[in-house]
Amino acid sequence: MLLIALSRAAAQELPHPALARLGAPIIQQDVQTSSQALPISLDTVLRLAQERNGQMGIARQRLEEANAQQDLAAKKWLPDLTIGTAYYRHEGGIQDFTGELVRSSYGSLFAGVEMRGKLDLREAAYQRIDAARRVWQQKGELSKLTSETLLDAAGTYVDLLAVRTSEVVSREGEKKLADLIVLAQTLAKIDPGLRVEVVRINSEIQGQKLLTRKLSEGAANAAAKLVYLLGLDPASELVPVDHRLVAFELVNLSQSPEALASQALAKGPGVRELAGLLALIEEARAKSSGPGRFIPTLELSMAEGAFGAGPGSQSAWDNRWDLGLHLKWNLTEAMTARERRRLADAQNQQARLGYQDLRAKLILGVSEAREACLSGQDQMRLGEQQIREAEEAYNLSNSRLTENIKGRSPSEVLMAVRTLAGARLNYLQAVRDFDKAQLRLFFLVGAHGD
Repeated sequence: MLLIALSRAAAQELPHPALARLGAPIIQQDVQTSSQALPISLDTVLRLAQERNGQMGIARQRLEEANAQQDLAAKKWLPDLTIGTAYYRHEGGIQDFTGELVRSSYGSLFAGVEMRGKLDLREAAYQRIDAARRVWQQKGELSKLTSETLLDAAGTYVDLLAVRTSEVVSREGEKKLADLIVLAQTLAKIDPGLRVEVVRINSEIQGQKLLTRKLSEGAANAAAKLVYLLGLDPASELVPVDHRLVAFELVNLSQSPEALASQALAKGPGVRELAGLLALIEEARAKSSGPGRFIPTLELSMAEGAFGAGPGSQSAWDNRWDLGLHLKWNLTEAMTARERRRLADAQNQQARLGYQDLRAKLILGVSEAREACLSGQDQMRLGEQQIREAEEAYNLSNSRLTENIKGRSPSEVLMAVRTLAGARLNYLQAVRDFDKAQLRLFFLVGAHGD
């Protein structure tokens, strides 16, 4: 359901004319694929992150370990059953039944079955509850790690698209500057005073190339991080199938902050698991205060088999059966009851405070993510307007220069190129931030579990 929801949301992109005007030359770029090329989309990223991420794999195995321990705890009532032989030899002094010291020499051999069992219902109950507690804890850890990992992977994919798109925008700026310097050099031949314009544009070109290189580095780093998060071969080359960065809406922002917070408190990462852990602690506390605390420990041992014994090296054989049964009450527990209650109360309070802190963090996160989404919408709208104005300014400045209108200068066009590139990069940054805020809000309200 998570992948379907994200796929539909990504397909229903928000209408942004400014992004549409950037068009294929700005957003798309040719990718030279290799044998290690792997086409990826947001769906692919989330599926691979869930199935192949190393940290999530470890968390799943920890949960499996906790489940196995819980199954073992459920069988704590089973006695130990062994089979084998035992040999005993004595030489020298020993005390007889009257207390006198006598010298003796004898040996014995036992071959049979021995069964030992200790039935401590309170300990068995504790082991089951403790095992269930570990299961709830590992479920909570897996839930939180799943949300964090999927959010990180999806956010990194958005970063990859954003930085590659920004790189293309930067390269277009280089092209515009390259065209501008040719015209500036021609004008400088006519008017030597314009040589300073050539130098200024050359400086801007170098700065633009520097920006392009930084963006290329950012794309490589984002791709490398995504390869790690997806558990892929480090030599893999990721090829996004999305040709342009778009704004998508995963969570309806028309909902009130209270409604979103309620969703987060009901289905947010780790909430249900921690609530289950608290219920388990309360159940254990109630049982520890009930009449069950007076149940004694039962110890049983039984052995039967062939028994050979005799003086010196002689041996006579007969069947031997031994049975031992003990009922024990631990009086020390009564003397330490107050301290153990304090320990249980402290652990219970820690769990409750952790639950309250988790709920508070979820409410804070929802508030921050929702505000970031609303701010992103405003920034994208302002970015559209900035791009329109910057495009018009560039076209007018370029026309003034090419038509040799009085007062024109290459610096004017240079400033227009710089402003247009900055406007487009600002807009892409706003789209990136909006998408990442939407992803965060999506995971915080637990929509991925629907």
